[in-house]
Amino acid sequence: MKNVYILMTALFIGANAKAQIDFESSLTDPETYNNGSEGPEGFDFSPIQLVNYYDTDFSYFTGFAISNVTDNTTPGYMNQYSAYAGSGADNSSTYAVATSSPSFYTTSEQVGITSFDISNTTYAGLSMLDGDSFGKQFGEPTNAAGEIDGTDGEDFFKVWIICENMSDGSKDSIEFYLADYRFADDSEDYIINTWETIDLSGIAFNVSKVSIRFESSDNGEFGMNTPGYVAIDNINWEGTFGIAESNQADYQIYPNPVNDLLTVEGPAGLVTVTNTSGKLVAERTHNMQSSIDFSKLPAGVYILNVNTPNGSVTRKIIK
Repeated sequence: MKNVYILMTALFIGANAKAQIDFESSLTDPETYNNGSEGPEGFDFSPIQLVNYYDTDFSYFTGFAISNVTDNTTPGYMNQYSAYAGSGADNSSTYAVATSSPSFYTTSEQVGITSFDISNTTYAGLSMLDGDSFGKQFGEPTNAAGEIDGTDGEDFFKVWIICENMSDGSKDSIEFYLADYRFADDSEDYIINTWETIDLSGIAFNVSKVSIRFESSDNGEFGMNTPGYVAIDNINWEGTFGIAESNQADYQIYPNPVNDLLTVEGPAGLVTVTNTSGKLVAERTHNMQSSIDFSKLPAGVYILNVNTPNGSVTRKIIK
């Protein structure tokens, strides 16, 4: 599992947390991507995991890849890592690209996925707009081979967003159209080239897993001809963690502000320190008392987290 450090906008109230995974710190170089080729499998954005598998024999990925590619004009499979919007959501740099029955899930029953942003990829968008050697041009009565396909040009490309609670097996789904050419007025036909929000707040249970399935009007002998790709960004989650507020007092963390050594006293657990970009700067096993050296860290705000079998405690540290 790849540990990926990200910018998370988080609000901690006692043991309650809300945060957003926006992928912004996932890649260091521009116009690049991470498709899992360097292994191991999966992307770890704790407490959210993105499923990824890379086939080294045939050099392709399934599930998720992370990208900051901005080319939204070049058609074809070689541009499979680009969002059709030309950037991430809210004009950000980095986002995820997903294909082949992608899914993401939480690692804690106490964490629920509340929303995420979605868009077309350039590969799928331009295939639908202009057609290619496999996929038809949407709105036309013929397939890519020039044969009448029975659609009369009333084409669509949509995703089924399958929401699940992995604890009790509850399931529900949301239907979202990435392209729709079925309107009586052709001027209303569209292919999504913006970022749209999928709100899961209407789901009656805590959503701990999201799976995505593709469906298109353009199908052939071997399945769907429209490229089965989608772009994802800004995964929002919230959770209530197990340590009661009264147990926050079990931990003494001092001095704060700190210049050199920060002392942590309290029940055993794993102590992590991240900066405001979400990058891990310190990690150690804690057993009643431990010290963390801040002397070489730049001045600023840091987030200290103590994870225990019963939950977690979070403190803001100033240097």
